[in-house]
Amino acid sequence: MENLQRMAIFACVVEQGSLAAAARVLGMSPSAVSQHLRALEASVGVPLLHRSTRKLTLTDAGAAYFPGCAAMVREAQGAIQRLAEQRDTLVGELRITATVGAAGAISEALSPLLLQHPQLQLRVLASDNLLDMIEQRIDISLRFNRQLADSTLIAHPLTQWPMILCATPRYLSRHGVPETPQALLTHRWISGIPNGPLNSRQFTLHHPHLAPVTLRIADGQVVSDSMSVVRAFTLAGMGISLQPLYEVRESLARGELIQLIPEWQPEPLNLTALTLERVLPEKTRQAIVALRHYFQQSVSG
Repeated sequence: MENLQRMAIFACVVEQGSLAAAARVLGMSPSAVSQHLRALEASVGVPLLHRSTRKLTLTDAGAAYFPGCAAMVREAQGAIQRLAEQRDTLVGELRITATVGAAGAISEALSPLLLQHPQLQLRVLASDNLLDMIEQRIDISLRFNRQLADSTLIAHPLTQWPMILCATPRYLSRHGVPETPQALLTHRWISGIPNGPLNSRQFTLHHPHLAPVTLRIADGQVVSDSMSVVRAFTLAGMGISLQPLYEVRESLARGELIQLIPEWQPEPLNLTALTLERVLPEKTRQAIVALRHYFQQSVSG
């Protein structure tokens, strides 16, 4: 590795035309530059420069050696430049994973960023399971209520999504409308499993004037680790489920779903962006800023 540094010094000396000029460019003393040149010549076994008090000239071996050294320096400088572009500008591929339910919102959140930066490419991996961020080369993983068992992941909070209890009018016409938290225990449930984004086996309801109530619900006829699957069976009239308000607003407005006991609020979902690094490339940092702004605006709106 020392020879790589000496090759770069040799190339600089040739390009600058003197030891003193190369030393100024390199921030070294002329004697240090001379020592590196002597060590390089000893390593390659031939003289590379003819030295005189007035000038330096290349030997035949030096003339043959110099183009490769100069090319190495140019490649190294190009690599540094490309790395700086990746770090400081919005170019290249940005890989994001999110739950199926949240993945669709990424288009609205990041489209302005993509339009402003045409060299930025987006790859979205929609999955309700937590993908291996290293294996899949994922820059951002959007997750709900994820416990960071992996201490290498860095959490960037985005927002909280209000949750509601809901069911279809058809289900409620058959089974009745629950008026209290305890009445929920007698109903059919579409359940999320503990390692999925929703866990409706146990949840707590909060009232503005009463003590919180924690309910433990037995598994329903349908259980899934997918928020989208739980919602699909709820819309099919198969039972009650917990749903993010943001994702069912349109269904509520159309009357396809009815919010139950609205004075009792489930605990919200914490939406978090996970990254592998604390210091982020600019494209990742700006994407997280855009996602946070979009989701906070969506929840407040």
